[in-house]
Parts: sequence; C-alpha cells; structure tokens
Amino acid sequence: MRASSVRTLATMVAAVDKDLGKASEKDGTQVAEELFALSDLFDSNIRLTRNLSDPARTAADKQALVTKIFQGNLSAPVLDGVMALAAGRWSTEADLGEAARILGKHVLLKTAQDNGKLDDVERDIFAMGQVIGKNRELRNFLTDSHRAPANERIETFNKLIGEKVEPLALRLVDAVIERALPGHLGADIRALLDSAAQLRSRAMATIYTATPLSDTQQSRLVNLLSKRAGHDVVVNVVVDPSLIGGVKIRRGDVVVDGAVSTRAAEFRRKLAS
Repeated sequence: MRASSVRTLATMVAAVDKDLGKASEKDGTQVAEELFALSDLFDSNIRLTRNLSDPARTAADKQALVTKIFQGNLSAPVLDGVMALAAGRWSTEADLGEAARILGKHVLLKTAQDNGKLDDVERDIFAMGQVIGKNRELRNFLTDSHRAPANERIETFNKLIGEKVEPLALRLVDAVIERALPGHLGADIRALLDSAAQLRSRAMATIYTATPLSDTQQSRLVNLLSKRAGHDVVVNVVVDPSLIGGVKIRRGDVVVDGAVSTRAAEFRRKLAS
C-alpha cells in the first residue's frame, strides 16, 4: 500500500476501534468476519470498488452510496469503517479489499488483547508458524490453489491443528492462508506476530539457536535487542541443531546471522571461488 491508502486505512482502524470498544470474543469475531466478507466483496466487485475509490467523486457522494448499499446490512463498527473508507483517498482500487482484510485481522488481535488472551494468541500463532515452516509438503499444499479450493485447504489445516490452540489464533492464521501466495506464507504469519507486538508498542524477534538458551542468556539477548531498538522487544526462541552453534536473529525483515553453520558455508564458498 502507498501513502494515501495507508492513511485512509488508519482512519478506518480508528473508526472501527472507537465504535467497537472493548468487545467480547463473540462480538469481536463477528465484526472481523464481516470485514473479511467485505474484503471478498471488494475483490470481486470492480464496479463497487471503482465508485468508492474514485477521486473525482466527493466524500459525501461516496458515503451516500455506502449508506444506500450497506445500511442495515453491516454492524455499526463495520459501517463506520466503510464510511471512513469512502471518505478517504486510495492509491489503487485493489487496496480496498486488502484494507478490509487487514482491518479484520486487527479486530481479532484487538479482541484477544481486550479479553486478556493476546499472549496466548501470539504463542499459538508462532507455534502454528513453526509447524508450517518445518513441513514443506503442508506449506506447499496450503498455498497451492490448483490442488484444492481455499476452504478445503483451511479445513485440512484446522483438522491437523484440532483444538490445541486459541480459536482467535486459528482464525487469524486461517485468514492468512486464505490469501497466501507460494513462498509468502511464513512471512505473512510473521507479519501477524509483528501486528500483535505493535498493539503493545513493542517489537517481535525470533532467535534461532543450536541449543536451548538459559534464562540468563535469553534475558541478556532481550535486553540487548530492546536497547538497540529503543523499545521493548519480545522474543520467540527456536532450537535448530543444524545451526551447530551461535545464534541467528530475525526481527521483521532484518536478519542477523551469527550461526556457525552459516559461517562454515561462507568459508566453503570462499575456498571454491
């Protein structure tokens, strides 16, 4: 998304959050589902998105169209969000569907936070990401639209996960799978974790290590990362014996790789050149 779309999305988030308030898990999930359905509608109805994103039309005109189409069919928070959508400016028509989907995921995360479940949801999203990341066949299946429709791929994943995770966490990962492209699923799940961290004005980092870290070692790494970032950093630790030694740290798109296996591979490449 470019700047104009990002600014409009921010106004949508504020409008929905204000009306939704501190919602129950049931109400928050219902609002998120409305937003996901709205995203599907925007993606499939080019005429509608063109009218709502047309810079030649006034905000009042577009909001009148929203009232005509959606009044009585959407909950108050979602209707407020669509009103903000109509009043804003968009870089491209395609951004409307993406914005509604991003907003749906935001509502689920906010609902988890408001109900004291954000820590559990973050933990479960991370765990599901690890399951997907370590199973290439599963990862390929979940992102291959030629093998099965999205709903069947999600149903298969949900059966695999069962009732082991928070429902809000599972719905968030399902929402990612619905639109994930081959090769992007891992990054999209990490983006979910980043969004959860941002709700509490903190960053998320993943530490890959050959052997488990002691509490003291993990605490030192957290303090170092937080100091460098200028704000709190929360870490997830992944034990990967193939690293041999050292650690690899991923924070957002930034990777600091100090693993022994990486240095050995670099040394072998230098010898071969």
